[in-house]
Amino acid sequence: MSHYMTALAMKQTGLKPATKIVLYWLADHHNGETGKCFPSINRLAELSEMSRRAVEGHLDTLEKLGLITRVQQYRDTGGKTTNSYILGLTGTLSDTDDAQNLRMVCEKSAHGDTQNLRMNNLVSNNLGNKPISSPIDDYVDYYFDQLWEDYPRKVGKAQAKKAFKTASKKINFYDLLPKYMAYVLTLKGKEEQFIPHLATWLNGERWNDEGK
Repeated sequence: MSHYMTALAMKQTGLKPATKIVLYWLADHHNGETGKCFPSINRLAELSEMSRRAVEGHLDTLEKLGLITRVQQYRDTGGKTTNSYILGLTGTLSDTDDAQNLRMVCEKSAHGDTQNLRMNNLVSNNLGNKPISSPIDDYVDYYFDQLWEDYPRKVGKAQAKKAFKTASKKINFYDLLPKYMAYVLTLKGKEEQFIPHLATWLNGERWNDEGK
């Protein structure tokens, strides 16, 4: 389960409540390693407490809005199987948007345990203070892409990734993320020339400046 993606799903505007419920349960099945969601229509219908026809109608709506892309899957024998879905969610989350959930998804994604991350397993577990137990090098692309996607000045990506690897030795990613997103929100409306490169922000440990 991706708490980041489910939180982002709930921030999508202009959707009917039932359509948003289907989007939520799709995001709940997001796999951080593949970037896809693999729930069956029956599974979505069960979770959403809707009929298959209703779910399919909401999926059509979500696809027309560009919030999802359906990808047909095939068995080795050539027959069709359950569709996979790629999410196209827009927006960002700040440190006020369930920062605890942001920490949880990063911790769990590091272990690739996406299938077992059910909501009821997380209610009593505060994972925010636990260190990443796997080397950041194994997941640098996954983590870095979350930062790069939201940064408004996309210059020097290679340098930024190198700076991120260095920064990850000083601060846990799930502690960095809400600080980073709060910082990105302050950049809204600024001219690009006055926005520092992401590598500069990371190398300067600027996450320590925010909120002071």
